[in-house]
Order: sequence, then C-alpha cells, then structure tokens
Amino acid sequence: MIDGWELAIKTMKGGERSIVQITDPRYGYGPTGIPPIIPSNAEIQIDVEVLNVEVGTDLGTVASEDPLKPRTPTSIAKAYATRRELKFLEEASSPNKEGLEAFISKLNSFYFFGFFEGETGQVAPWYLRPSITFPLAFFILGVAFYISYSQGAITERGLPVTDELDEIILLDSAASLLLTNFVV
Repeated sequence: MIDGWELAIKTMKGGERSIVQITDPRYGYGPTGIPPIIPSNAEIQIDVEVLNVEVGTDLGTVASEDPLKPRTPTSIAKAYATRRELKFLEEASSPNKEGLEAFISKLNSFYFFGFFEGETGQVAPWYLRPSITFPLAFFILGVAFYISYSQGAITERGLPVTDELDEIILLDSAASLLLTNFVV
C-alpha cells in the first residue's frame, strides 16, 4: 500500500466512492517508483469504493505513519511478515476449541473449503463454494453410477453374453459342420 491511499481511505465513509488523485510523489511510490511498472515521481489516480465499515476493528496499517518515509518492496515484505507473526501469536494465545467447534474450524482451514472465501467478508455464490458443490457433485455422480449399474449399463467384464444373433451363428456353423461331415 502507499501512504496516500492509506490516508485517503481513513476519510471515507461506508458506501462512498471516490477517485483519489495522488500528485505528491512522497505519498505515492516516490522518486524511485517501481520500475518498469510505475515511473519515478508518478502521479497516481485510484478509484476507491468503501462497501462497508466495521466500527471498532483495528486492522493496523501496512503503510507507515510517516508519509515522507520511503517505502520499498523489502520494507513492505517486512511489514507483512511482522503482521503474519502477530496474527500467529494471537492464534496461539487464543483458547483452544474442542469437540464439534474444533472439527468445524479445522474443516474451514482446509484448502478446498476456504478457497473462495476471502477476508473481505463477501460470500461467494453457492455454486462457487466447494463446501457445497463438491459433496453435491459426488452425490449426483453416485446416483448416476447406481442407476447405470442397476439398469445393466455397467456389467462385469469378461462374462460370456449370448443373444439371438449369436445363437443363429452358432446353429448355422454347427449345421454346416454336420453337412460337410455327412457329404464326405
């Protein structure tokens, strides 16, 4: 994040949309920029919409309180690592869940259960939630397999099956064999 964005977002209210224009490079990416994507001393324009505001939630800040302090990818990575460590320490010090609550918490931490759920609080539509669609897909496939098997579409491989055509062919070959033996 850049300091200008961080300062602008603090002044906005829920439901508000604005275009933040950062003309002072000290509040943007500074004299170094991010080559080759953002040139040095670049003016930045960001379209921001605040969907919802949670009162009393302090998420901290990645940007520094001092907008004159230069920000580099290394310092941003350090700030991110520090925040992750603090989050890990908070989780370690929180009381352990037991029973069904612990099981549900563990399931929600699995890759496919949390894949489409972000930290923004927005919920994906039901058809994009693997916790719903995966079991539903397995159920539908299981029913389709059961119906196919019970109706005879799936049989054990290798069993000799004869039908009317096989019987005609076998009778004709047996009759021709008898005729050839009889004529000789």
